[in-house]
Amino acid sequence: MKIEPKTILVLLFLGFVWGSAFILMKQGLVSFSAMQMASLRLVFAGSVAVFFFMREFRALKKRDWLFLSISGTIGNLIPAYLFASAGAEIPSSLSGALNAMTPFFTLIFGVMMFSQLFKVRQIIGITIGLAGALILILAKNKGVITFQTSYIIPCSKVVFAALLYGINVNIIKSKLHHLSPIVNSMVPLTLIAVPALIIGIANHTLETAMKPESLTSLLYIVVLGVLGSAISLIVFNQLVKKTTALFAASVTYLIPVFAYMWGLLVGEPIGLFQIGGMALILGGITLTRK
Repeated sequence: MKIEPKTILVLLFLGFVWGSAFILMKQGLVSFSAMQMASLRLVFAGSVAVFFFMREFRALKKRDWLFLSISGTIGNLIPAYLFASAGAEIPSSLSGALNAMTPFFTLIFGVMMFSQLFKVRQIIGITIGLAGALILILAKNKGVITFQTSYIIPCSKVVFAALLYGINVNIIKSKLHHLSPIVNSMVPLTLIAVPALIIGIANHTLETAMKPESLTSLLYIVVLGVLGSAISLIVFNQLVKKTTALFAASVTYLIPVFAYMWGLLVGEPIGLFQIGGMALILGGITLTRK
């Protein structure tokens, strides 16, 4: 499959948006709890999605509703709360790096559950990409691993979210490929906005949002929900439809790259290790294409 410049630009866009999402979550957590922040993110995303939902839902079949509901639950609802909870306990850059395990789970579940074929070059590609992500982690700590035992549980949450992402990408590619990217994005977001709203109300989110000191954090969450969830999900599902599930999932390798780009803006230095890690990530993504 030929790599088109437009496809690369889409991949970079998603990497930038989702790489920025961890910083936005950190800002949201300044005034809101993890449960409140994740609920608001999904409700704001659902507020955008419902307009598309009203236009498209009549054409869906019963089987589509089943897989769209599963996709929304494991691809958006559960990961949103997992990332929010983990983000309150570990650095955003570490969350972004661990999320780079998504292509591994995409490959594993694609073979195990959906009987998808793969090539040796794809395995090499995801291995190279993961190596690049690990280099970024090591470079962040100046070559010394300083993993804390308190990180075990929150890191497990991120890994589990990556696992769910891997399953979801395969579901979209195998079970929902006949639907448009807008349907695959907006219908699940609309469905999960309902339980998210209930969870948010139960956690007194409205009371917190009404406080003047919460306004800045609330604005960050609005951007996170609208751009980081609703709009970016349409773009991602378009990428899944046009390419392979594994290549689309490789966007998670770009997340640590853009996390470091944000680091530059706040004065963090980038040296040869970081540049080398980014080069490996980009090379690994190229190899995942069939």
